[in-house]
Amino acid sequence: RLSGVFTSKNSIEMAAAVKNLKIKVGVVKRTAKELTSYEKEITTQTDKVEKMKAEDKPFHDIKQQEEVLKEAQTCLADAKRRLDGAAQDLESLLEEEKDALSGETEMLEEAQALVKQYVVD
Repeated sequence: RLSGVFTSKNSIEMAAAVKNLKIKVGVVKRTAKELTSYEKEITTQTDKVEKMKAEDKPFHDIKQQEEVLKEAQTCLADAKRRLDGAAQDLESLLEEEKDALSGETEMLEEAQALVKQYVVD
């Protein structure tokens, strides 16, 4: 009878670990996607500013677009910082909950690949 209590407690802990894993994997994926979006925006905005300068557009217009570029660069730096933190959180979860997550092979492989890709040593 007691073993049933422990089993249900273990399955509750396992379910919580799986839920946390799903959340942390989602955060890493979403932040990585956001990072890619900012990188594309910076490339586009840089090209736009260079084109405006080449076409000798009004100084005010160029300055305004440079501010947009600067804002995107700030957002990129923030996204990199958040991605690093999210990947480290995911790595910690994998280490702390490795026993509870052992049956989740596919999800573990995905999480480990994300950690390998985004954790900066």
